[in-house]
Amino acid sequence: MWLKRTVVACIFIPLLILIIWWGGAIFLGLVCLISAVALFEFYQGIKKKGQKPFLTEGISLGMLVPVSIYIWGDKTLPPVFILIIFCLFMRQFLKFEIKDAFTNIALTLGGILYICFLFSYVLILRGETSGTRLVITVFFATWLGDSGAYLIGRRWGRHKLWVRLSPYKSMEGFIGAVVVSCVAMFISRLWLSFSLFHTLALGLMIGTFGQIGDLFESMLKRELGIKDFGRILPGHGGILDRFDSLFFTVPLFYHYVKYLIT
Repeated sequence: MWLKRTVVACIFIPLLILIIWWGGAIFLGLVCLISAVALFEFYQGIKKKGQKPFLTEGISLGMLVPVSIYIWGDKTLPPVFILIIFCLFMRQFLKFEIKDAFTNIALTLGGILYICFLFSYVLILRGETSGTRLVITVFFATWLGDSGAYLIGRRWGRHKLWVRLSPYKSMEGFIGAVVVSCVAMFISRLWLSFSLFHTLALGLMIGTFGQIGDLFESMLKRELGIKDFGRILPGHGGILDRFDSLFFTVPLFYHYVKYLIT
């Protein structure tokens, strides 16, 4: 498993860094691709419980979020979400069915908010001063924290963190993730000029909320009765399994940098 994870990371991460560095429409395309695949996995997982979210409409409307941010900026999000909600209401209305109407709309919209909205913050962050370095930093600290949790939890994990959500995660792994994320943030001072206080605070925040994001996805998988949302990345599961931590850390990282540092 660790060999598969390493091989995939060695192929995927350099390509990801290159696309982040390029930015522009290529980076938008990558964000849309990741969001679309993750949303597809999310809806497919829900369908296994017998629910019927609007898969095609949900993915299509979800792409409006990153595209509108790229073209017009994040100030357009309120009217975009009004349009999305209106379209979902009309989609259900035109079915002329009452059964599961609220559930269909709520699950479809929930996937858009959880995946497309939260992950689109990478586009907003990329547009900031030193945006390329900021995006690379939050990916670096989040994924290094995930690796720290995995390795330290496997080697020294003795005390279960939250068995009902994830039977394999341990307190030692959680602490390891926070420590490794802090180390990653201190390494990032090679290319970012954050103070020691902000560096430590960001490391603690990324390590903590990265694991909370992972636990949140574990909670969803336990509810759906599945091990992974997909198998597209050998050793990692699906796209949603790989990016779940970033859905929590990227928005928090952006707001911290935007309002507490710059």
